[in-house]
Amino acid sequence: MRDLQGLVDAIAARRNKSISVTEAPLPPELSAFCARGKDRDFIVVDSTANELTRLHACLHELFHLWEEHPSDDDGTAEHPMAEDWVRQLLPGLRPGPVLQILTRSHYEAAHERRAEAFATVMLQRHLQLRSDQNSNGFLTSALAHRRTGV
Repeated sequence: MRDLQGLVDAIAARRNKSISVTEAPLPPELSAFCARGKDRDFIVVDSTANELTRLHACLHELFHLWEEHPSDDDGTAEHPMAEDWVRQLLPGLRPGPVLQILTRSHYEAAHERRAEAFATVMLQRHLQLRSDQNSNGFLTSALAHRRTGV
């Protein structure tokens, strides 16, 4: 697979249900989240983030769907958004479990570190493929104005 949609499709096939990836403005402490539904899974990515952050966040959340780890939250954490907002973004899902996902720790748990490593490696692969497709190279053109040693 050579693109994000190919990865989304592969994970959806493995889970035997479709995955909806959408963008919406999220609170500052969230770059993305995923939720498992009965018939469909969801990934919501912060629409205000830059392109690479959105891609990295989406890859991170895809790994969570692929790995299917259990939630570590005991339900006592403070929720970063209101239940009404969750109902608007993810109609048909119960807000309680969604809010539990949103309160999990960033990197304390092993599954979060695995998701972050997966997203980082896949983002690097994406950038390399993008560079290979562009004769000037993505990073080369982005740094063309820089002098050596800058």
